[in-house]
Amino acid sequence: MNIQAYIESGILEEYVLGTVSPQEKQEVECMSHIYPEIKEELLRTESALEEYALKHQTPPPASLKESLFAKMNFDSVQEIEDTNADEQQSEITDSEPATVISTMRPVPQDEPRVIDNAFNSVETKVVTPVWAKLAVAASILLALFAGWSATQMSKAKKDNEEMASKMGTMEKEFGYAQSLASLYRNPEYKTVHLAGLEKSPQSSVSAFWHTATNQVLLDIQNLPKPPTGKQYQLWSIVDNKPVDMGMIDNEFAGRVLKMKNTKPGAVAFAITLEKEGGNPTPTMEEMYVMGKVV
Repeated sequence: MNIQAYIESGILEEYVLGTVSPQEKQEVECMSHIYPEIKEELLRTESALEEYALKHQTPPPASLKESLFAKMNFDSVQEIEDTNADEQQSEITDSEPATVISTMRPVPQDEPRVIDNAFNSVETKVVTPVWAKLAVAASILLALFAGWSATQMSKAKKDNEEMASKMGTMEKEFGYAQSLASLYRNPEYKTVHLAGLEKSPQSSVSAFWHTATNQVLLDIQNLPKPPTGKQYQLWSIVDNKPVDMGMIDNEFAGRVLKMKNTKPGAVAFAITLEKEGGNPTPTMEEMYVMGKVV
């Protein structure tokens, strides 16, 4: 396969953007597991597109500002004309005859003077300047923009976390697949297949026995989840006697487990379901899988 041509085809960019078909998606993930060059390019592409997306975030739509200003009432500032002078002049003109007449009539000294309209209130109108209204509008726009930006940043952060989690899972699966491939190809390990028994016919486990050091590794393809208070235990059969090989971690899926070393001359391996912590001897009625060394 021409790896470089596959990378340059553009399918990795489409995969990152989510525009590939389900079949193409499965193909890219499979290729990235098999070829480290494709995986490296896929990681580089995801990083580059993520950086580009953060650098070129979409600003708030222009219609947001227009719709906001449309909802606000901006009254034009009306200049208040000073008509008091004219009114006062008119009053003086109209009252001149009365003033002349009043001067011709002596005013008693003890007559109290009455001041007309002494308690008439003066009505005032408060006009809000345009700059104050603009400042309020700007504050609202700023608050809306800040909220919108926070939402976008939160979404980007969530997407980044999901992508990081997905990449971590892919790396874990890739490492697991590489470990299995290495064990199957290594001639120093003898592979023993443990098939399901009557207790669990669908179960399947592989044991890898390093005959020089007696180290045993375990890959569990299918075993029922143990009930609460129970745990699987591995045994090897040496000289027709079961030898304890240790307890199996309940979180065994997708992992290559390192067990205790067996004794030389093992002829078979088996797994039983025991109480949590194990038993010194296997419970034969709870044997799930068994395989002979060939």
